Amino acid sequence: MSFLGEMIPDPVGVVLGTGYMRFESACGIDGLAKVTGDRLDILAVAARTTGKGQFRKFITLAKQEFKTVCVWEDWNPILGPALARYGFTPEKEIQADGEVVDGWRWDADK
Repeated sequence: MSFLGEMIPDPVGVVLGTGYMRFESACGIDGLAKVTGDRLDILAVAARTTGKGQFRKFITLAKQEFKTVCVWEDWNPILGPALARYGFTPEKEIQADGEVVDGWRWDADK
């Protein structure tokens, strides 16, 4: 089983056809993510208890399980610098529907 725990369909994700699912990880991070093969796309995360290193642990586990990890829609001013420290680089991607998304990307083979 994945460190993400059970992933369940998100009603809005279903209606919009995004493929993003809800998760509640054992390390204390909940959110929305999409798994495509060996790639994890993260749209939203929330720590159940802030300031306890749960996000750092979450990213460590993600990097152990997936070859590519992307974090989209960075609106938190402390998220970008943290992801940069964890080896992520800024990323801009054009989705299949033409939407341009900004975020962060980590690849195991870099």
